[in-house]
Amino acid sequence: MKKIYILSFFSLTASLCLAQTNSHGPRIEKRSTSTVEKRVKPEINNTNKVTIWESDFSNSSQWVADHDINDCSLDFQIGPISCQGFYPINDIASTSAMNGWAIVDSDFYGGENGGNEVEDSWLTMAAPVDLTSYANVVVEFETFYRAYTYEKPYLVVGIGDGAGNVTWPTDLNPESDLALYPNVFDIFPERTFDEQTSGTENPRLVRINISAIAGGQQEVYIRFNWTGTWGYAWFIDDFRIIEQPADDIESKFAYVAGINNQGIEYGRTPVDQLDSQYDFGGELLNFGINNQTNVNVDTDFGSFSYVYPIGTMNSGETSAYGSTETPSLALGLYNGNFTVTSDNEQAGAADFGNNVSVRNFEVTETMYSQDGIGIHPAGDLSLNSLGSPNFGEPTETYVAAMYHLKNSVNVISGFEIGLASSTVEGAELLISIIDTTTFLADGLQPVVDLNSNSAEGIYYSVSASEVAAGKVGVSFLQPIELPAGAYYAVVKTIDYGGTPIRVLDDQTIAQPWYASMINTLDDTGAPTAYSNGNAFAIRLKMGDQMGVSEEETTAFVIYPNPANETVELVCSENLENAEISITDLSGKTVYSEETVSGLNFNLNVALLENGVYMINVSNANVTRSKRLIINK
Repeated sequence: MKKIYILSFFSLTASLCLAQTNSHGPRIEKRSTSTVEKRVKPEINNTNKVTIWESDFSNSSQWVADHDINDCSLDFQIGPISCQGFYPINDIASTSAMNGWAIVDSDFYGGENGGNEVEDSWLTMAAPVDLTSYANVVVEFETFYRAYTYEKPYLVVGIGDGAGNVTWPTDLNPESDLALYPNVFDIFPERTFDEQTSGTENPRLVRINISAIAGGQQEVYIRFNWTGTWGYAWFIDDFRIIEQPADDIESKFAYVAGINNQGIEYGRTPVDQLDSQYDFGGELLNFGINNQTNVNVDTDFGSFSYVYPIGTMNSGETSAYGSTETPSLALGLYNGNFTVTSDNEQAGAADFGNNVSVRNFEVTETMYSQDGIGIHPAGDLSLNSLGSPNFGEPTETYVAAMYHLKNSVNVISGFEIGLASSTVEGAELLISIIDTTTFLADGLQPVVDLNSNSAEGIYYSVSASEVAAGKVGVSFLQPIELPAGAYYAVVKTIDYGGTPIRVLDDQTIAQPWYASMINTLDDTGAPTAYSNGNAFAIRLKMGDQMGVSEEETTAFVIYPNPANETVELVCSENLENAEISITDLSGKTVYSEETVSGLNFNLNVALLENGVYMINVSNANVTRSKRLIINK
């Protein structure tokens, strides 16, 4: 059985007239990501820092692995070693990944059900480095880490006595009071659900200023210390000890979010779903030795721009900025740069590579998406995927993305769903729209729309061409009309053995925990909502995109409809040398009879997969169509 952890509860607030949230807060299901589609490595900022000592982990003799024998027998490993447990995460996509890396695989050590040991394992430099000539020093490394419940990665600085002897802290655990250990640093001090739902960026560049402990010291060791109980894994690569730059102010992140979207940043927004105003902002860090004056952030999206004066930032200071703006938005793609400068650091400076954050989004006619696949800069894109294979077989996993609808009547024809390449032809899915109150309370009942229609489709089998295209379009039986509010667009992924289906999850921009979620069975067999996921590629097809309506032709009737094996087509007038065809909603012909004549026709549709099709009758240069539903 998988273990489940319920995190501290906090409420989800809303300024939009919105369904209430759950009281139990975000929960995380431990899950496998062994068949993740891909994670494209974000470009690591190129800066010209002085390197004092470095290791790309190609030489394992530079490090010593050990553990507390009273607690565990888990050790770090060095090399091109992948996770081996029941819930593996991806290999680190570091700059020098070809040379190998360091990894501690807590999931493999704990087994399928975990253990009770508080693991305490470390990896230490085999030889010290002399920093007597450097008063200001920083540790820098690339890492990939996914948290679970009770674990903590630390960096520990050891100062030798001249004879190689170091007094190291003993019995560190995830709850250790670091005020008692000035030489111990929490590597992820602001740990959020991003680390838990999908992991850090792959890789994340971490920099820790160790000047107060190590600056000017002759015998300095660095140790990576892992402690906790049955986590996932922690990767480390491309480690450097560098001289702290004199002037280095960096943009840590930036954001653009509609004021009524609860902090969710949508990759694509239909023009009629745009918010009245948008929050623009971000966070800065002065990583350099010197205080910075006249700090400004220039936000430039081409057709509009904003300037945020920050003023003076002291060394080591973090500063948040932002305001609510009313940009003039029209159809098109918006590429935005958030660039921070100061008197001492302008464009072209040695360390200017980390001064810019990028945020792109698109205003569309009908497509509404959380994900920004195809919009983000290619070098920034980071993808994962989740679906039916994640929790064993047979399984039904509901994958959901929240959307805010602005109009009094909002028409939704169906979804476009981004598929991972590990999806198999014949995999089945079912689409629905569920109220946020219901979904966050573990319910799966679809909403009923303004015309008393249930917002649920029929089971749909994915074709080989759709797997190859990396996406599938699925329509409801009729357009769904919903009032303003927030809803989850839900895809039920089904795998009863051998037909897995996985939905892409865009992890490029961190979203709130409630933006994309799942529902799967807990240990008792009850359907339960969890905050796994970041920005699922479940895109709303807004407006009536379902083709010809039933009322547009009386030239023929079809029955039964829905059908499963055969369809009777009865024409109002005799056909002569006509053509009867069936097309799917992409326009692909899946059935055709040519040069037919008569009034009544029996069509064999037994080989068609579940879905919505169009029956087309062409006669004398005129084509008439009706919608056909296949439901087996």
